[in-house]
Amino acid sequence: MKDIFLVLDSYQYQMESNYQETSSLTNLFTENKFIGWLGLFIVFFSIFAIIIFQFLEWESNDKNKE
Repeated sequence: MKDIFLVLDSYQYQMESNYQETSSLTNLFTENKFIGWLGLFIVFFSIFAIIIFQFLEWESNDKNKE
């Protein structure tokens, strides 16, 4: 019974050591750091700008109702 666990353990160890990440998002940040961080900042500032403009629109609508 113990031999079966040793075989399974060594098989799992070999599978884990051969695994390699192939995500394109991970590759974007490891291989092309400038493009990856530039894209991240563009997304962040776009969301920030949308929130700011929406807030300003709500404020102007509130002032027009008064």
